[in-house]
Amino acid sequence: MSVDRAEVSYSIVIPVYNSEQTLPDLHERIVQVMEVMGARFEIVFVEDCSADRSWQVLQAIAGSDERVRAIQLLRNYGQASATMCGLRHSVGQVAITLDDDLQNPPEEIPVLVNALENDPELDVVIGIPGEKQHAFWRNVGSNVVNLINSFAIKKDRSLKFSGFRAMRRIVVDRLVELNVPQPAIGVLLCSITPRITNVTVRHEPRSAGRSGYTIAKILGLTLSNFLTFSDFALRFLAMVGVVGIVASLVYGLVLIVRFFMGGIGVPGWTTIALLLIAMSGFSFFAFGLIGEYLLRILQSAQNTPQYVVRQRIEAQSREDGQEPTAVADAMVSKMSNNRATESGTDGES
Repeated sequence: MSVDRAEVSYSIVIPVYNSEQTLPDLHERIVQVMEVMGARFEIVFVEDCSADRSWQVLQAIAGSDERVRAIQLLRNYGQASATMCGLRHSVGQVAITLDDDLQNPPEEIPVLVNALENDPELDVVIGIPGEKQHAFWRNVGSNVVNLINSFAIKKDRSLKFSGFRAMRRIVVDRLVELNVPQPAIGVLLCSITPRITNVTVRHEPRSAGRSGYTIAKILGLTLSNFLTFSDFALRFLAMVGVVGIVASLVYGLVLIVRFFMGGIGVPGWTTIALLLIAMSGFSFFAFGLIGEYLLRILQSAQNTPQYVVRQRIEAQSREDGQEPTAVADAMVSKMSNNRATESGTDGES
């Protein structure tokens, strides 16, 4: 069945990594759910340079269903970048992001959609498991990350992030314009709109394979998010500098009083102490100030591509009689303010 892109209501975007065993079932269940909803939809799979046969499985799925668009990235860029790639290629009025491991059942998609469509004031709905089927350390890590995000980006602690979300097109269009080399989609969404809420969804045990998120990877992503999206560290250094300057002035008065009262017997002690305290305070303040400038320069100069598309398969290529794997080779996403300006033909979605 051919899909008219102009009439697509829902885009289901799925980053794929080492999931050859779950992809056929995932595709079948999504199709069943969306057909019951009676919605015009597309499924956008983004294969993130898997080590298994995920791409071959996606080729077979895309070859049998014209509602499926399959994209292969040149190398492994990570789940968030793969998701951003899929969102950029999506066209639906509502975009739904979903993991490839079936832990978030596709049957829960209507829960997100209903919550979004029943409240016109909402822009984003994020599904949160009532009971997570992750390992204990993974659940603890998620809670720690949520606390850090709440502190760093001043997020409501009751709002939690996950990869299972539904977003309106206006949010998706703004999101894909943000050229952040290591995107944290939840944090970016908070910078776009405050109209975000959580809904409770089912969470099932992983049916095959194992998660690629290790403790080290979670800690690394948390540190990256903290440094990329928060200026707390810079402001803390600046505050330390201000406190040091004030302390040096106060302590300087104390030393001067003691000097004139004869309480300091070592020549030059007062001068050395004042210089050390004052210079330390000014140094910390200078670090914070320089850091603020560097942060702004970095934010304005971030033009590193989030991903490079190696090839893609979509309905248009099949209709033109082209070989699917020959379409749009080596396309670089620039993520500029004009969504059409991109190297190669990647802007032609």
